[in-house]
Amino acid sequence: MQEWAVYWQALGVLAAIVFGAVGLYKIYHELRRLNEQREKDVYDKEIAARLKRTEFFLSQHRRLFDDKDLYEVLCLIDADNPLLAEENMWDKKRKLLVFFEEIALLIRSNQIEQNVALYMFGYYSLCARHGKNFAHGINPSREHWALFYEFSDNAEEFLKKNNDGPPKEMAL
Repeated sequence: MQEWAVYWQALGVLAAIVFGAVGLYKIYHELRRLNEQREKDVYDKEIAARLKRTEFFLSQHRRLFDDKDLYEVLCLIDADNPLLAEENMWDKKRKLLVFFEEIALLIRSNQIEQNVALYMFGYYSLCARHGKNFAHGINPSREHWALFYEFSDNAEEFLKKNNDGPPKEMAL
């Protein structure tokens, strides 16, 4: 009978080893699955954040064309049309300068990509900066519009570096 006790004891140890190995195997795979799920969640959050930033950026771009005041100024800004000097345009021009300052703040806070903003809005900022009729009726000094000047300085530099179009790596 004592011999049987040794066999039963050995069988119990063997069963414990097998069940322990199976348990460790299941724990390993469960941890691996949880890690993969966490990585997928992080990836999904990054994609959602990028999509949200893209939607926001495109809404800012649309704002230029959907807002009647901004659009009216944009239609005249390319040629620095003399209509820009009229008094009824002064507040509309200020509104456009504020728009550029908002874009500059968004760039500073890393909410939008600088190269994309400079490519999409830089040309218009330079037309505003260098337009004589655009400057009429507003005080276009750096002390009042520092962010606008910062944005247009960066736009000028960007356009000099990329005179053949946007860089290949540019993305939202």
